[in-house]
Amino acid sequence: MNLNNHSNKFHFKCLECGKETEPSVFFLKCDCNGVFDIVYDEFFQQYFPRMPIENFDRLYLGEGNTPVLNFPEFEKFFDIKSFWMKLENISPSGSFKDRGSATLINAALNESVLEFVEDSSGNAGASIAAYAAKAGMNSHIFVPKKTPQVKIDQIKVYGSNIHLIEGPRQSSTIAAQEFSKKNNLIYLSHNYSPYFCEGMKYFSYEIKETFNNDITDIVIPVGNGSLLIGCFKGYQELIESSQIKKMPKLHCVQAEGFNPIESEMKGEKWIFNPSDSSTIAGGIAVSEPPRKNQVIQSILESNGSAISVNDESISKWHKKLAQLGILIEPTCAAVIAGVEKLCKKGVLTNNSKVLVPLTGSGLKDLKSFDI
Repeated sequence: MNLNNHSNKFHFKCLECGKETEPSVFFLKCDCNGVFDIVYDEFFQQYFPRMPIENFDRLYLGEGNTPVLNFPEFEKFFDIKSFWMKLENISPSGSFKDRGSATLINAALNESVLEFVEDSSGNAGASIAAYAAKAGMNSHIFVPKKTPQVKIDQIKVYGSNIHLIEGPRQSSTIAAQEFSKKNNLIYLSHNYSPYFCEGMKYFSYEIKETFNNDITDIVIPVGNGSLLIGCFKGYQELIESSQIKKMPKLHCVQAEGFNPIESEMKGEKWIFNPSDSSTIAGGIAVSEPPRKNQVIQSILESNGSAISVNDESISKWHKKLAQLGILIEPTCAAVIAGVEKLCKKGVLTNNSKVLVPLTGSGLKDLKSFDI
């Protein structure tokens, strides 16, 4: 295929075998079973930020441009130079996923998708259901049966068809894939589709607009890793366009029992055991992230790190943040627990200028805590 002849400004490239193909929401995996990334064509290299969607206005719900808050209390507690929180939890559907959903559903709308299947631990499902409602699409969202009821109700109120699946998070993925094949519907997976990660790039641009090049470390909770990947790609563009000189270190925080990325970076063999693995941080309870290699590459190229935290520390920081007036879901508390651990390990120091995303609203998940 001569990619130079197509009318698009970008194409898909397999992250495993390097095969290039025309872009489409219908293409989720390469013949080699690898996932695709979006690569912009040579004539489009001068544009920043590079995005695969031109007209966001038709599906815009107010995503992006989230505020940042400084907390001197944490600077003192952690003995770091500065500490900032970016409030992704006040996004339209209550989570950072709206950045990726806006891009993915726009891409699907461009290809005349009317009905699709998706799976999620909750937040992505709610977010995609919101944008599907705006687009007039019929959506089938598969989530674990143990998903917090508020997230289930949120998906329902947007008008989506919700499917509750027994078992761990991966069971919802398998059920969604089987349903899409049986009913001849597109499987519009936010975890596999490169459009979703691409929508996260504005996160980096917003940080640059606020801080220029003053943030040294960004600590991100990681399940499937779309925000970390998108953040890395955004900073790559900022450096390439000479808007900044250096990328912040990107640190990955996972939950104990769901830490395949941390394990691989340590050279340890990791095998998921459903009977032994559980966490209150449902947003990062992911056993098989399809973009694991891309996450690891992003961490390594930014000189970052990967760690995992336990439920005790997650619960502790959830309560501490609430006492400061910040209500977040457990996955967000995990990232603060991660900052504490990185400080104790000496990865973050008194010269570190740290930013964390608060990825989801606490109003979505209170059942995990004894109030």
